[in-house]
Amino acid sequence: MALGEDPAIHPEAAIAPGYLANHAARVFNRLVDSRLRPHGLTLALLGPILLLSWKGPMRQRDLVADSAVKQPAMVALLAKLEALALIARTPSADDRRAALVSLTERGMAAAALGREILLDANALGVAALSPEEAQALTRLLQRLIANLESASGT
Repeated sequence: MALGEDPAIHPEAAIAPGYLANHAARVFNRLVDSRLRPHGLTLALLGPILLLSWKGPMRQRDLVADSAVKQPAMVALLAKLEALALIARTPSADDRRAALVSLTERGMAAAALGREILLDANALGVAALSPEEAQALTRLLQRLIANLESASGT
């Protein structure tokens, strides 16, 4: 089936970059979630885990500021991650009202697993592309994002 010929998708949407980027993200997220699920993880849980593995221990408010997750959702994610023994919260040395969130050893292992699954899913997404095409796709998506962020003022 050629580009734009899927009968389940409106012909104008099938060639719209925004729709295609959004659809690709949904398909990617479903693939990653399906590979995380056997390990008791989800893509939503993986976000804070990867952020902590990258930046190290952080306060909850900094996790919220550095992610796309809002405060109430982050509270729920952190509670679940703590119940799964993937994170630990300790009192902050410089602010007694705040807790420092850090990965446990299990959390570090989950971060490594999640990273592998994400890398594999990305590789699958560009498997039929040449290295040059994959790089061009990445640059074009970066420009699409920049254009949309500029237009929305974000």
